[in-house]
Amino acid sequence: MSYHSNNSSSARRSSVNRTQQQVQPTQAVQQPLASLPIATQQQAVEATTEAPLGYHYMPDGTLMADSEMEVTKTGTTFYNPYERDPVNVSNVDNIGVKKIVSAFVLDLSPLPAKKVSRSFLIKGDVGATFDLEIKNEDNYYYNFVTGAFQVIKAGLYKEVVIAGGFKGDISFPEVTSNDQYNISLSVDPLTTKHQSFKEVRFEDGTLDINSSSGSNSLLMTKVIYQYTDHLLTISTYSPGGTVAVAGQVNSTIALSKDSTASKQPFSVSCSVSGDIPNATTCYTIVKQPTEYDIIAFVQPVVGSAPITISGENIYPAVTGTDTVDGAVSSGVKVVMDTNVATKMKLGDRITGNAALNAATVTVVALNPDEDNPKEFSMSEAIDLADGLALSFSNQMNYRWPINKFADVITDGMVVVAGTSVTAGTFTGEYEDATTIFPDTYEEYKIIKKAISSIDTLAKKPTIVKGEITVQEGAVVFDKQQELALAGTTLKVGGYGTHQIKSVYGYDLIFSDLAITLTPVTTTTTAASAGGSSANVVVASRTGILDDVSTVSGIGINPRLANPIVDSGAGAVAGAGTIVLDAAQSLESGITLTFANAGLTATITGNIQVLKAGNAAQTLRFDVDKLLSVT
Repeated sequence: MSYHSNNSSSARRSSVNRTQQQVQPTQAVQQPLASLPIATQQQAVEATTEAPLGYHYMPDGTLMADSEMEVTKTGTTFYNPYERDPVNVSNVDNIGVKKIVSAFVLDLSPLPAKKVSRSFLIKGDVGATFDLEIKNEDNYYYNFVTGAFQVIKAGLYKEVVIAGGFKGDISFPEVTSNDQYNISLSVDPLTTKHQSFKEVRFEDGTLDINSSSGSNSLLMTKVIYQYTDHLLTISTYSPGGTVAVAGQVNSTIALSKDSTASKQPFSVSCSVSGDIPNATTCYTIVKQPTEYDIIAFVQPVVGSAPITISGENIYPAVTGTDTVDGAVSSGVKVVMDTNVATKMKLGDRITGNAALNAATVTVVALNPDEDNPKEFSMSEAIDLADGLALSFSNQMNYRWPINKFADVITDGMVVVAGTSVTAGTFTGEYEDATTIFPDTYEEYKIIKKAISSIDTLAKKPTIVKGEITVQEGAVVFDKQQELALAGTTLKVGGYGTHQIKSVYGYDLIFSDLAITLTPVTTTTTAASAGGSSANVVVASRTGILDDVSTVSGIGINPRLANPIVDSGAGAVAGAGTIVLDAAQSLESGITLTFANAGLTATITGNIQVLKAGNAAQTLRFDVDKLLSVT
């Protein structure tokens, strides 16, 4: 126990029989005397005639806090038996009945990086006495007078709840790195207690102190986290890799956790190549964008092996066949007619004769000795005749473990295409059912087994600062996946603001979305042959597309629609001759502009943030839906 005095007006004791000048105790007396040798105790007691403020000497010379003594009633004043002055216990109604601090009202949501002030209210019985301290992560104390954090201990001490509650303000400073504020609200042990404790715990079983209320001790604690701003990035993305997105120019918005932002414009762009002058392809617009062309996804890592569902056919189809080249007698190594890598995969089931068909024999190695690409090994020894035709069936599974995001992924989410992902895969519930009387009024379904699309497998999440950072589990896909999926990183998510909110925690509104192509310009290097010709010689044909690009410029007949490029362009770069669908009279050195195709696409619009998420994220326009590359 440590001892200190407090000079707050609310902490002053009665001045009965006390002068302003007191004999200061020695250093030894400021410690619990009982912890000192007897001789030292006696010396300390003799060194002063008066105990420190708030303490008294016991008959054995030990020092005891006044608040630790039982109180007795004499008239209308309460006294401690060993205290010279009356104890101020006006906030005690009856002996043994304490005032209650019922609630501590303060916005405990994360703070932005900028300076901000928050008001607090301490509710309770009139006369309830409390101390309030706030410390940052560097253990600096908040000074309620200066409104700043300091090294020297500071706080509100021996304050009293009044009618309507005790009100105050806390000024949190601007920070350049994340911070944390630990709040301690303690009550006077003699006169006051907290409301009874009501516990709330996080999913990992740890105590959620901010959601819990009251306390069964003298102390109640809360915590507030302060975070620096994070970036919300808007970009372009080709999930299938079919549309080039070179030279990306992104747009970013700095946001604090849970903050809002008014509507503001953004612009992002991408190009067909990083080497524009020599590009031989160009964009055309497929459609104008909507919010449902924006994808958000998380990236869990798949476990090393699938979770086979009871009754699931994990070898649904024959995926390859080949012929045995040389008999095998009770062996596991088999030589085939062709290279095995083209016919089978690890884990494939092998069928072809009675022994194979009666068991589940699988491929365990391709070219096991690394000396023959036509050789593989089986999971068990089986006799095989020379010339025997073998069939191979890839192992396929619906259910797979994932290392995190089991708390984020939901039913019906998109699984972005990848080399190991079955095309057109979504998350979805597994159902083994039989339909009775199909296509009749009496049709009904008997469900033998159903497994939800996502399951935490009863594994506790990892929670940091009140947020789930890791949640393992298992996901079910609507299509079976090959064993090659094991160990890969998936992209699982969805399109539109609803899925953005579900996946990233950002609540957004998009408006005025549009995509445009930067027009292609070039110059003529020769006049039209004979003064009028459909053949136009230009300095560059990059970005011009046959049967798509239209042309405008000085010399183009204004009374006719802009002519279309018939031929000479497309998949070419550099100077050359293009042929228009109408003859033109053009001079050399004329600048021509070509529309409807281009090398750079720009997406513009407005974004409004109703609520920011808790981390930096990237929103991606799916250009596979918006652009075509020729």
